[in-house]
Amino acid sequence: MRPAPVQAESALAESAGECNGAGMRYHPSRDCADPPRVYADRAAPPPAATVLEAETRAAIAVIGAGFTGLSAALHLAEAGADVALIEAREVGWGASGRAFGQVVPYLKHGHAHVLAHYGAERGQRIVDAVAAGPALVNGLIEHHAIACDVLCTGLLFGAHSPAGRHGLETVAAYWRGRGASVEMLDAGASAAAVGSGYYQAALLDRRGVHLNPLAYARGLAHAAARVGVRFFPNTPVHGLTREGRDWVLAVPGGRIRAGAVVIATNAYATDLWPGLRRGFVPIRGHAMVSAPLSDNQRRGILPGGQPLTDTRRLFSGVRVLAGGQLHVSLDGPAFGPERTPFRAMAEQRVAHLYPWLGPLTWQEDWSGWIAVTPDHFPRVHELAPGVFAGMGYSGRGIAAATIIGRDIALHLRGVAEAELVFPLSPSRPMALHGLAWLPAEALLGVYRMLDARDERAINRSR
Repeated sequence: MRPAPVQAESALAESAGECNGAGMRYHPSRDCADPPRVYADRAAPPPAATVLEAETRAAIAVIGAGFTGLSAALHLAEAGADVALIEAREVGWGASGRAFGQVVPYLKHGHAHVLAHYGAERGQRIVDAVAAGPALVNGLIEHHAIACDVLCTGLLFGAHSPAGRHGLETVAAYWRGRGASVEMLDAGASAAAVGSGYYQAALLDRRGVHLNPLAYARGLAHAAARVGVRFFPNTPVHGLTREGRDWVLAVPGGRIRAGAVVIATNAYATDLWPGLRRGFVPIRGHAMVSAPLSDNQRRGILPGGQPLTDTRRLFSGVRVLAGGQLHVSLDGPAFGPERTPFRAMAEQRVAHLYPWLGPLTWQEDWSGWIAVTPDHFPRVHELAPGVFAGMGYSGRGIAAATIIGRDIALHLRGVAEAELVFPLSPSRPMALHGLAWLPAEALLGVYRMLDARDERAINRSR
């Protein structure tokens, strides 16, 4: 059994406020910018903090107040557990409060790849659970009356290339065969749904929802607080040690003792548990929002209220927010300190989709870190007896993190691993992890070239 780590390394200290350093070894915990105002302005404030005593006890300590940690804490407390939730910043401060906001009923890989990777029984369970992910999220929203601008209008996926169209047709055929509300749209129907003739085909999946992710996170936090979860924001965990039957978390101003620990820091993981953050590559995702559009402009863009992504390899999201802003997810610097995204790409994408809009005024941009695993599948680890971690959502975290948080809670309550959605797996640090950004950066460059090639092909075909 691996020994308990004695002390977190310097990355943990960075999360306490040492921000925006430079260099290739820049760590996500060094970011300083708050989640986007466009989300925060329409979200409830975080729940009240609990006063930290010199030594605080809890049955279970959850580290990280993103979707994984919040889901775990809520489901544990609803079952009667005494839970302390410890967060280095504020609820939803990391990727959970910066996401594009669409709750997708698929992982990054299609159903055939999932079945091949996990086997028929477990693979089908994962496919089905993720497909029900939007309903799970919306059920929590309804049950706990979370105000997060949720829209159950479905999701649009545009075919950006012939290969992309074939992939969407495969997805549609599989899910139609299982009775799901999924359909392929031809050029005319695509144009009506998107508000643009850019795509020759698109997939409409009516199961998907989209929302304000920061408001969803804070809503989960308030629901958890109502059933007794104690919140300790702005409390970085500096060390995690084993003392007898307890796990002891060293935090500024005291210690927290717990019988079990859930590490739910995902891409913002530090060296609190040796090797954990070397199981994935953190990659930045970027977004921009425009100033509010006029009513006429809003009616001409995605009139059915769905968000749009397409089959290109890099970020391609477009949606209209509840406040009327056009929200675009886009490519940008993938590593290092916070920097301006590739604004020209956003402007070009909007110009191709909606040339009648003309130049837009951009109101805000932001970025957040995505934990990308080598195979693009999430991970659930049992790191030691009573210590669990969920991570590696590769950009599909709203549904998957909610599921994994719930399942860690179930397992801590005695549910067998065989009954969970994702299997427990050992933590395996990537070889040469410190250099993993180099091939990742090269691959992103190839993807940019291929997406640009497809863009030119579309434009030539007009």
